[in-house]
Amino acid sequence: MPDADIPYTSIGSPVVEYVPYEGLNFKTVVWKAATSPKKGTIVYIHGFCEHALLYTEFFDRVSQKGYEIFFFDQRGAGETSPGKWVGKTDEFHTYDDLDFMIERVLAARTDKSEKIFLAGHSMGSGIALNYPICGKYRDELRGVFVSGPLIELHPSTRPNCLKMKLQPVINAIAPGLKIDSKINYDYITSNDGWREYIRSTDKKLVGTIRQFNDMFKRGWKLLEPSHVQKWKADVPLLVFHGSDDKINDIAGTEKFFKLVPESVDREFVTVSGSKHSVFLEKEEIVANVIEKVVEFLGKH
Repeated sequence: MPDADIPYTSIGSPVVEYVPYEGLNFKTVVWKAATSPKKGTIVYIHGFCEHALLYTEFFDRVSQKGYEIFFFDQRGAGETSPGKWVGKTDEFHTYDDLDFMIERVLAARTDKSEKIFLAGHSMGSGIALNYPICGKYRDELRGVFVSGPLIELHPSTRPNCLKMKLQPVINAIAPGLKIDSKINYDYITSNDGWREYIRSTDKKLVGTIRQFNDMFKRGWKLLEPSHVQKWKADVPLLVFHGSDDKINDIAGTEKFFKLVPESVDREFVTVSGSKHSVFLEKEEIVANVIEKVVEFLGKH
């Protein structure tokens, strides 16, 4: 697990708990709202090879605005799945684990009528965006906000055509085979502190063939009109995508957004000058993004 110092000093302190479920001890992190009563609860789904510490700044700053954030290192990532367990997950467990965590959040409510916000980044955005369409607890959603969703990879990161065609075949033969994603660290953020933290603590961003196959298929599903038209009409949506993102293609996100029914309260924000991780960007970018997030949360 990363032992380098993160480039941010937090105001609040998260509550960390390890929760057993289906053969793993999941690391969960709760950032309590700095105000009382809290204004709402956010369940956040991280991206590929990410972990709790990467969101220290974003969660701390949003919690200071009065919102509670619940986060967990997913199956195959972070402290939930160290060593040989890295990347070992699949589509069933992705959503089954999420359902379990949402159940815990809902059960902990003092006001049982309170609905939750669902949020995510990159791979996690793909998971979050499918949830108002077919998620078990979609009726409990107050709104969804995401950044840099994995719908289509950017040409700078996309594997060649042959590799993409062979991927389902390899998945069927050797789903547990691990490969290095070879993501360019310079594509993640233009914030020097966060970029070098990631570079120094995550030497390789590795996943299994099954993990890659499932997350790509999840994104492609979001380009099917008949699928996206099932978006729950009363769940508002806010989408961020960095203008300079060379990991996930903003064009794919724009195509998805156009498929969301016009009856849905929705907004697309192109974050000018931002690379892939808008919540890990330079201060002037992060401040504007957080302001927009808090505005969205406050409206709903």
